[in-house]
Amino acid sequence: MDDAVEVKVEDDDVPMEENESDNENETNGQNPDNDEAKGVEDMAKVVLNSHADSIYCVASHFDESSKTICIISGGGDDKAFLHKIGNEIETLPLCYGHKDTVSCVALNNPFVSDDLSKTPKYAAVGAYDGAIIIYDPSTGAMIKELEGPSDVEFVSFHPKGGTVLLAGSADDGTVWMYHIPTSKCMQVFVGHENGATAGAFTSDGKWALSCSSDGTLRVWAPRTGVCKHVFRFGDHGAGLTCLATNDGNESQLVLVGAEDGMAHVCHIGGKKVIASLQHTGEQSVNLSNEGIEVPASVEAVGFAPAALNSNWCATGGVDGVLKIWDLNNNGCRHICRHESVAGQVAGITRLRWHPCRPIVFTTASDGIVRIWDARSGKLLKALTGHGDIINDLDVNTFGESAIIISGSDDKSIRVFDYDIAAPLSTS
Repeated sequence: MDDAVEVKVEDDDVPMEENESDNENETNGQNPDNDEAKGVEDMAKVVLNSHADSIYCVASHFDESSKTICIISGGGDDKAFLHKIGNEIETLPLCYGHKDTVSCVALNNPFVSDDLSKTPKYAAVGAYDGAIIIYDPSTGAMIKELEGPSDVEFVSFHPKGGTVLLAGSADDGTVWMYHIPTSKCMQVFVGHENGATAGAFTSDGKWALSCSSDGTLRVWAPRTGVCKHVFRFGDHGAGLTCLATNDGNESQLVLVGAEDGMAHVCHIGGKKVIASLQHTGEQSVNLSNEGIEVPASVEAVGFAPAALNSNWCATGGVDGVLKIWDLNNNGCRHICRHESVAGQVAGITRLRWHPCRPIVFTTASDGIVRIWDARSGKLLKALTGHGDIINDLDVNTFGESAIIISGSDDKSIRVFDYDIAAPLSTS
């Protein structure tokens, strides 16, 4: 791509095979600390092994006053756990007996006010058995069960107080909205023709959003339940996999990733697709030496925070590529390639932006957390320890520290602590 910046990778940043040559057009995100001869270094500060099966979802909050990390996790063992990491490590099994995979978790801590009588702290746990359970994240006590969709795929809190919850069904595509204090179902948004894959409120709280494997992004009016607009992309209607909102541009932009390797930026008020970004195009990716091919879908998207640059966004795909985009010209600023030491593609599963620094965190199918400088495309660090694909990622920041939480198919949650100041100053 003509707009992509050429980034030279130093030899000491990325180990090269004898038959490889330096590539000045892309950054290869191999693990600079990983050497097959000496094994993989476990860089995690804390490892939690409560689950008996793959971990599919994690949500966390760092409390600055107590210096404590609260983590909610769910997995294929049909269980959810509350973990607290401070001076001591405490793990509590959450009491509800799910009958299927715990698929999604969320905490409303970022949205509560000082008056907890008006905006209580909640943890939401959703599962494929259709149960949505609300817990007190301070004690792990169950508060209530919300009746609603089957096969709960996502849960997301309203940003104004965190007392309203959005939940979507991977089964029938319905999206439900609840007022938690009264247990009232406020709306059931109906319109998707296939399962809902992701959803959220806009950062100003005015609209509810959902995307689906039916290839549509829908904008809902929370008060009336009316669908304000349906965004459709292309003639083939490739399924949508992920969604992100932004806190700049008057909270009007939405970014979605698709199974055909495209990502689309939509303007809510204007009801327009303002950019279609070609991440991989329609092709398949060979994920191993055995010739296993999968569609080159976009699996993770995210806007840079407004405090940094509201016109930057990122896309991550099964092809193992992270792309940093500039929406001023819809050009690709950087191409950051994830490769395992064996030279296989490490498909990206999640990405997160730092809330105020030009840093993107990614996780991949090779079990590595990578940290990238969005200005240069340089790999700052590869954090190892997991032995299998990482399914979910959350990031908290405190001062110059980034606290990274990841959940994996290896049945573990790992907590990494990374100081971002020094690498940024030298990159």
